[in-house]
Amino acid sequence: MTADGEPVVVDTSVLLKWFHTDGESEVPQAQAVLSAHRAELLTAYVLDLTVYELGNILLRGLRWSAEDTADQLDDLLVICGPPLVPTPAWRRDAADLAAEHGLSYYDAMFAAAARALEAPLISADGKLLGAGLAETAADFSVRFQLIDRPHDEP
Repeated sequence: MTADGEPVVVDTSVLLKWFHTDGESEVPQAQAVLSAHRAELLTAYVLDLTVYELGNILLRGLRWSAEDTADQLDDLLVICGPPLVPTPAWRRDAADLAAEHGLSYYDAMFAAAARALEAPLISADGKLLGAGLAETAADFSVRFQLIDRPHDEP
């Protein structure tokens, strides 16, 4: 189990699974991260850009109403607290990571924040995972014994 309040950075691809489950994979594992955060076994951090990215997904991608979207974003900030604002050093690291791994700058920012905090980055983004800069909610949940690996997985 993680130490009390161990930091983790959770990107938007995983946070979405906290609030929307239809058609999503690894929902139980993502929600296990949320439960561990609520139990103060870990501290889930989000970035300031998460609010904009999640809001766009809910409003445009999933066609939630403006009111429901705003309410959900308010809930996110109640759950996770104020979002992290990247420092100049994080911005430089994100630019380097984006260039090195062919990532978007905003995806690289999640990795830079995690590196700066010396925390795992939990993501469902294939490019972040492929670059070795993040781990899936399933892998994290099993590694920290938040949930058992299903029997049909290796």
